Amino acid sequence: MKHPIVQTLLAGGTSTILHILLFLLLIFSFDMPTDIRQFGQPEVEIVQATVVDEDLVLEEMARLQEAEEKKRAAEEERQQKLDEQLEKTQDELARKEQEFLDMQERAKLDAEKLKQEAELEQQRLKELEQQRIEQEEARKQAELERQQAEQAKQKAEAERKAAEEAKQRADAERLAAEKAREEAVAKRKAEEEARRKAEEEAKRKAEEEAKRKAEEEAKRKAEEEAKRKAAEAEAKRKAAEAEAKRKAEAERLAAEKSRAEAEQALQRQLDAEAEQRKQKRIAGVLDTYGLQIQQRITRYWTKPANAEAGLLVTLEVKLIPGGDIRSVRVIKSSGSEIFDRSAENAVYKAAPMPMPSDPDAAQKIISEGIEIYFKPE
Repeated sequence: MKHPIVQTLLAGGTSTILHILLFLLLIFSFDMPTDIRQFGQPEVEIVQATVVDEDLVLEEMARLQEAEEKKRAAEEERQQKLDEQLEKTQDELARKEQEFLDMQERAKLDAEKLKQEAELEQQRLKELEQQRIEQEEARKQAELERQQAEQAKQKAEAERKAAEEAKQRADAERLAAEKAREEAVAKRKAEEEARRKAEEEAKRKAEEEAKRKAEEEAKRKAEEEAKRKAAEAEAKRKAAEAEAKRKAEAERLAAEKSRAEAEQALQRQLDAEAEQRKQKRIAGVLDTYGLQIQQRITRYWTKPANAEAGLLVTLEVKLIPGGDIRSVRVIKSSGSEIFDRSAENAVYKAAPMPMPSDPDAAQKIISEGIEIYFKPE
């Protein structure tokens, strides 16, 4: 029967056996007894040296066996760790795959929800547009009625002025006719008086002829003077009437101009106030929308490896109708190109973006874009 240590070493492998054979050859080369003997000296058997060498061999074999056992145990432990690491990696891959499937399912549900919300929003926008059209028609009708009322007012004023002028002309003509009538009466009386005197003083015709001619000449001159004065008075009246009409027209035009300028100034003020309210409303909508878009981008953001915490990048995002991305541009970098690129990728992943319900705000985003301050942590 073989020694148990030898059996163990034989089972340990080729390397161990080679070490042992080499060691035994060295030992036997020193333990071989010599055949050279000296006559007269007794033989001495070297037994103790051989026993000591065998113990050394067994001790070395035990040491080598222990080293081989440790090596094999270390290899088994390393292999076991590798198997455990492989199992953990496989479990992690399975978990990631399940998370990906779950994320796809959530994205599908979110897409359905966004589609339904977009359809509802489209219906609401149509209703708002119909209301706007009806309000615009009502405003135009009110403006038309206001203009018609203004025209009626102007027409009534013109008719009143025309009536006033006609009255003034009628009064002037009446006065002139009254004056002419009085002059005619006076003339008729004078003529009758003259005839009466002529008849009464026929006998004194010769003596009074000169006087009569003088009176007739005076009468003629008086009539001519009266006519001249009447003509001058008529000319002055007409000039005064024309001047009054000119001043009245100038005052009317000035008043009309002032009223138009006042209305224009009021309209400009109303337009400015309306535009200010509109811009304020759009700014409020964009502030809220910016926060919503930032939260949406954060959900689609993948943190880069070795990314520092607290980084902030300012992005300009331009959309097209429907919420798809037209362009993304870094306005102010975070200082990390990798972080900036991850933010841009998150914007594209988050598309299509939900558009704000306010049509003016939506148009401003499409035409000018929106600034996003992206700071996920």
